[in-house]
Amino acid sequence: WLESQGFKLEKDATNRKLLELSISDAVLTVEAKARMSGFIFNRSVDFAHPDKVRVTWGVRQYPQNASYEKQVNNEALMLYIFFGSKKVSSGNILIPDSPYFIGLFICQNDRVNVPYKGRYFHAGGRFVCLGKPHPDKMVVSVFDLDSAFKSYFGKAETPPVTGIGLGIDTSKAGNGGKSAAFIKNIDFQ
Repeated sequence: WLESQGFKLEKDATNRKLLELSISDAVLTVEAKARMSGFIFNRSVDFAHPDKVRVTWGVRQYPQNASYEKQVNNEALMLYIFFGSKKVSSGNILIPDSPYFIGLFICQNDRVNVPYKGRYFHAGGRFVCLGKPHPDKMVVSVFDLDSAFKSYFGKAETPPVTGIGLGIDTSKAGNGGKSAAFIKNIDFQ
């Protein structure tokens, strides 16, 4: 189903022993069975200048010890939103450059609405926790893409959204990297 919607599984997302994917009642569930780092990308979207994104989602099991504050940059589910086509340096010659992106996630241990930098992509990427819901609770997160992009990257204009992706990273988490999350809807407004 994901492939028919233009998504492609990459890295550990292709390994069913590490990542279990299921769809039930129009909800996609992603479950990390062990430490892993995988992505589900759709690089063929084109949303001309959406102001906001509205996401309906939740976490069943948070990755143990995950915290951008403590440099354990892991999450049960990250929604990546890519802007424009200009490639920005990753900061490492071994990691391909990427268009600007903002990664949105639900956290247990970090501050909400703080744009964190990861290990790479300091010039073109930010990671933002949108809430700290209890496990199994479905929540709706609304995020202002336009003002966030301009503020985070110091730009006067926000390019169109040219890609979206889901990331699951439990590569440094405790409890063997186990986690689970679900997503029902992504709506660009």
